[in-house]
Amino acid sequence: MDLSLQMLRIFCKVVEEKSFSSGARALKITQPTVSQQIARMEIEIGAKLFERVGHMIYLTSVGSEVYQTACEILDRSNSLSERLREQNTTPSGLVRYAMPESCQWTPHYRKIMSQIRDFPGIRFEISILPNDKIVDRLTKAEIDFGFIAGEKLSPDLRFEKFVDEHYSLVAADRNLFQVLRKEDYQSLRLISYPGWENFFISWAKAHHLWKELKECLSAPTVSVGTLSGAIHATQEGAGVAVIPTHCVAREIEAQELFVFNESKGKASIQPIYLARRLKEKLPKRAELVMEMLKSAKSTLG
Repeated sequence: MDLSLQMLRIFCKVVEEKSFSSGARALKITQPTVSQQIARMEIEIGAKLFERVGHMIYLTSVGSEVYQTACEILDRSNSLSERLREQNTTPSGLVRYAMPESCQWTPHYRKIMSQIRDFPGIRFEISILPNDKIVDRLTKAEIDFGFIAGEKLSPDLRFEKFVDEHYSLVAADRNLFQVLRKEDYQSLRLISYPGWENFFISWAKAHHLWKELKECLSAPTVSVGTLSGAIHATQEGAGVAVIPTHCVAREIEAQELFVFNESKGKASIQPIYLARRLKEKLPKRAELVMEMLKSAKSTLG
């Protein structure tokens, strides 16, 4: 039996279009060519593929079996062709992803920035956003993938754990912690910034203070538009803030900022997930960037 891929493509298109003439138009070939190819297939197979009823055509039982097999063969052929093209093509185009502001302080971010020059054909659009906006942009296909802190926020996305993030309550003046030790919770001078809520809740629950502090979530003393601005405000003594620990590690080591420690508390940790849309094949350039990030994580810890 000698059936070419071109025969199979013509046959499948006729089935999908439910017409020899419509199949020919879709493939931009003549109807006689379609009829000749189908006739040759029937000779090779030794059975009819279609039955005609008036102006309509219907698959025979043999035709249905051939159609299923032909689709599988064409899918494999297309997948192979795509892989071969990708192996012989330098990645190029736009890669769009989003992350919380805290990710800018990680060694993984610095690592990928140092690798960008090795891929001159790729353009990067990196958005700094809180969780809810990252989820929204992902579900609307406005970005390729994103980093999300804490809970898996959408059933429409696929989540892969990337790393754990640790949080600390910090202040430039240790005396600002006294309100917690004296259980004067309403006097806490809390500094907020975009996306801080999950960090604060994680820290408060880890220190068994969520019941006492949940009212503070709706009425922080100081609201700043960025994490960087919140860190600066904390350094200047404006109040206390729950900050991803790695973002202020140098300031803590230099004793420019101090960490609230409570013996009954435990470490406040949340996972950071690498999120993408379900069942969607990303372009090679986006897959490459994701692999670069995973590689940086495994190398740097």
